[in-house]
Amino acid sequence: MKNKKGFTLIELLCVIAILAVVTTIASASVVNLSNKSKNNLYCAKLEMIESAAKGYAINHEYELNKSASFYEGYKSLKITVNDLVENGNLSPDKEDTVLNPKDNSSLNNLELILYLKNNQVYVAIDNNIC
Repeated sequence: MKNKKGFTLIELLCVIAILAVVTTIASASVVNLSNKSKNNLYCAKLEMIESAAKGYAINHEYELNKSASFYEGYKSLKITVNDLVENGNLSPDKEDTVLNPKDNSSLNNLELILYLKNNQVYVAIDNNIC
C-alpha cells in the first residue's frame, strides 16, 4: 500500500472556496462598519456646523431681524459654512476648508438657513440626512 502524504486537488479547492466565502463575508461587514462610521462622523460634523451657525446668528442678530427673506414663514438669513469659517465661528479642518468625512470633499459651499421662530434661532441645512 502506498503512503498518502498530501492533500488531493479537490481538498485544496474546497479549502480555498471556504476561505473565499469567509473573506467575502468579513470584508462586506468591514465596509458596512466603515460606512456607518463615516455617516456618524458626518452627522457629528453637521451638529458642529449647526452650533456654529447659532453662534453666528447671535453675533448677527440685527441682520436676521431686519432680513427681508423668509423660510417657512419666518424671517431668515442664508449663509454658507465658509461664512462661519471667515467669521471665526467654525474652525476649518484643513487650511480654510471644512471637510466632509465621507469623501473629504469641501463643505464650505453648503448653504444654511438661519430663521427666527418664537424668538429662537433654528438652522436648516441642505441635504441633512441625519
